[in-house]
Amino acid sequence: MLKTSLTLFFVVSVIFSTIYTPQAILPTLKEVFDISMAETNLLLSGMLFVLMVATPLYAPIAKRWEKKKIMMVSIFCLFIAVDLSAFAASYELLFASRVMQGIFIPGITAIMLSYVQEIYPTEHRGLGMGIYMAATGFGAVMGRLLAGWITYAYSWREAFGLFALLLLVALFAMAIQLPTVKAETNTQKEKREKRTLLLYLANTKVLVIVLIPMVVFFSFMAVTTFLTYHLSQAPFALNEARLGTLFLVLLLAVIASPLAGKYSDKLGRQKVLFWAIVFLLAGIFLTLSVSLVLILIGLGLVTVGMFSVQSVTPTYLGDLFPHEKASVAILYQTFFYFGGAMGTLVPAWVWSYGRYSSVALFCVGLVVVGVSPLIYFNQKGYIK
Repeated sequence: MLKTSLTLFFVVSVIFSTIYTPQAILPTLKEVFDISMAETNLLLSGMLFVLMVATPLYAPIAKRWEKKKIMMVSIFCLFIAVDLSAFAASYELLFASRVMQGIFIPGITAIMLSYVQEIYPTEHRGLGMGIYMAATGFGAVMGRLLAGWITYAYSWREAFGLFALLLLVALFAMAIQLPTVKAETNTQKEKREKRTLLLYLANTKVLVIVLIPMVVFFSFMAVTTFLTYHLSQAPFALNEARLGTLFLVLLLAVIASPLAGKYSDKLGRQKVLFWAIVFLLAGIFLTLSVSLVLILIGLGLVTVGMFSVQSVTPTYLGDLFPHEKASVAILYQTFFYFGGAMGTLVPAWVWSYGRYSSVALFCVGLVVVGVSPLIYFNQKGYIK
């Protein structure tokens, strides 16, 4: 199991690092291609929007084809897309390559959650999910960190080239080290899940809960994206390497994710969710400071809040709908990535009114609005 766990951690880390590769170097890409901030942020938001749309499409594919093969084909296609980013001669080609990545990434992420539960024995499934969640946070850090360092030392092309190479290594690691599982053949179950998926959109409990990770991921992406613009300007004037290093604080996600899950079992899902929101809001306010130390602490609290919500919400939905975990998990991921896509797109217009402070305060208001329905329905006893 050790080799399987290490391979799983490496593969998931590499996949998630490709999502966030441009974030620490957005100011550089904006200057290189001479584009607007909105166009620059589309390199993140556009890909996340495509990822959101593509995620549900892989559910029926996973029932007809063997999961490992689907993920290997997706990684190979992702390698080509990221390699294309490294050789992009124009913004349009770079953007197209990011859209391609948004299409193929769910071929791994949308399938990996169920795959992990199948390759680990029942008594170790919690360990497998813990490794998966920790790897998502680690990959998010490495994507930003290495991209910043390599861009500063060499160029942004070499940064994308490195991640393309890592994807190739991940492909061979998966082929050699990860086991194969059989595809499902129960077509009646597939049809039932297709019918019920849309019906959950009319369920108040589901909508109230998935609204929270949506606004939280929106705020996380907005803060981490526009903080790079903010800190690259006076009085901070951080270069690409220092901006990349700044995201080391996101390694707190590796600790926060399993702890949030553990304490939600003991204290209750809602209690941990509310504390996660408190940490998130406090962190956003701290990033408004003129002190780089306080900004780092604030970014740390934002990270803890976001990844705690991400760890608890799927389990919370699974508790409420124990027989439809797959369906509500797909809805959760869809809303989650929609929030991330909008979190780099919408704040570009907010920025024009008051720079980073307006973005931060907008996120605070949105989170408060997003969590209010859960507080209201909890007080009414509708959701426990």
